[in-house]
Amino acid sequence: MIILLLLPYVAAVFRTGSMTGTEKQEEITELERCVAEVLPTEMPVTYELEALKAQAVIVRTNLLCAAMEYYGTESREEAAGQIRETDLEILGFSYYTPIQEEKLWGYENWERYREKCEKAAEATDSQVMIAGEKLLELPYHAVSAGKTRDGSVLGAAYQWLESADCPEDVEAPEYLHIREWEPGELPADTEILERDRAGYVTGVAADGISLGGEEFRARYGLESSCFSLERTDEKVRIVTKGCGHGLGLSMYQANRFANEGWKYSEILSYFYKNAVCISFSESGYARDSKSNTAAEAVGV
Repeated sequence: MIILLLLPYVAAVFRTGSMTGTEKQEEITELERCVAEVLPTEMPVTYELEALKAQAVIVRTNLLCAAMEYYGTESREEAAGQIRETDLEILGFSYYTPIQEEKLWGYENWERYREKCEKAAEATDSQVMIAGEKLLELPYHAVSAGKTRDGSVLGAAYQWLESADCPEDVEAPEYLHIREWEPGELPADTEILERDRAGYVTGVAADGISLGGEEFRARYGLESSCFSLERTDEKVRIVTKGCGHGLGLSMYQANRFANEGWKYSEILSYFYKNAVCISFSESGYARDSKSNTAAEAVGV
């Protein structure tokens, strides 16, 4: 009898994804639903809400960039209207299904974390980052090596991206990694040739050829291209700093800023100094209505 009485309640939970049984999905657009679904695959849901909001703007901006190219339109608003969950993987984005989320977070945390991601998407509804009139592809990473890199390493299209200090990244659990290779596992002539101003390796000589720092990192599974190399009589030791390519927003430092009381707009402004945050409406894109200037919209 108890099971029969609870069946409608259980059905509502599985149908709506809400313990209250309300259909929350109708409250947000498909774009914002997709942002909320992609968000936890990029940033830990345990991070502060303001950090998650900043990442939600990054997700939305990058998603729109990919959608405009995929759908063959120069209209950001048109691309936003065409985005569907079924296209996310084609667009190059991962997302979690409710079953995957429950398995990852645990049943007792599932609804709380899901609502947190939805809140981050809804609170930044329609906001994206631009430089001039151009929608930007926004790089981000887990932990820097103490400062982020400037965009010159990516070419002229990223000249707008400046380096930013991340003093608290050195406290991250993922900041330092030490790995050792046996003789023969790395080419004997491996040598670091050059670094950028943030300390990341940009050139390596190995096995008679020159490799970029990120190429070497990928080939040997390093956590970062900010590394040093030391030979002993028995092994080769590589010490890496940071986790990721070091470009754009450092998620760990962003979370520390949020913990210190920074708003998401201030976090975005810090890491993307030459970009502004805008919102779009049916009549087109406009500056954030809460601000008098584009600079104020991102806390400059």
